[in-house]
Amino acid sequence: MKKHILFPVDLQPTKYHLSDYENLLSHVDSKRFSAFFLKDFTKSAKGKTTVINEQDKSALQNSLQDEAKKLDLDINFINSQSNSSGLMNQSKFADLAIISPITHDNMSQLIQSFPDHFFEEMGCPIFLTDDLVHSYEEILVLFDYDQSGLTALKSFLTMFGKVSSKKKVTIVTVSPDDAPEIHLEKYLVSYLQKVFGDVGIVPFSNKNLADQLVSYAEKLNKPLLVMGRVALNLLKNNELGTKLADNHMSIFYSNH
Repeated sequence: MKKHILFPVDLQPTKYHLSDYENLLSHVDSKRFSAFFLKDFTKSAKGKTTVINEQDKSALQNSLQDEAKKLDLDINFINSQSNSSGLMNQSKFADLAIISPITHDNMSQLIQSFPDHFFEEMGCPIFLTDDLVHSYEEILVLFDYDQSGLTALKSFLTMFGKVSSKKKVTIVTVSPDDAPEIHLEKYLVSYLQKVFGDVGIVPFSNKNLADQLVSYAEKLNKPLLVMGRVALNLLKNNELGTKLADNHMSIFYSNH
């Protein structure tokens, strides 16, 4: 079955190239893309959102469809004309949503630019990055005993595990409360060591977890943060969000 990938095309309309998505996922043999315009699903203009007129929108859509033909890629566009919840419905059956580019300006307007509750309600994992060509150099896995974090990790391994096996992985753990959690932590380390050659572990406290995570990640080279729903705390915090963008960090997360 084809992997189904969603992505918006109006964060920086002049910089979208389908070939970048194809190269990022070149190791995935069978895939299809569904593109969408954020403005189609945003109920009202909030903040300094990027506005693309209908003529430019049509031109961009035609350009991407022409590029898809040359690359022999399967692409369609999701619109809101027939069903305002069409995007969220499709996300429940999709494998991944890719949000790029995430820049300082985009990150500071992230909540205003996207549809209401977009990041909370998307039914598939979300990958946010500022660079599709060189997205990440090392991987930071947050293990806070929440099922959503394990869902994100499994999804990431399904999509990128094989091509990331030589990258350094650091597991960030939160102090376990009981014996079952300690055993689960040990199993996770063993599990990742079967995929990656370089796996380390760093303990954090539960207090100000998002702040600790960003401070630690700032010291790394283009890190990818794999996490569960705690990612929403980063995306909703303007200061932490812009730090993510300014330090070329990527996020791969799941709510479920």
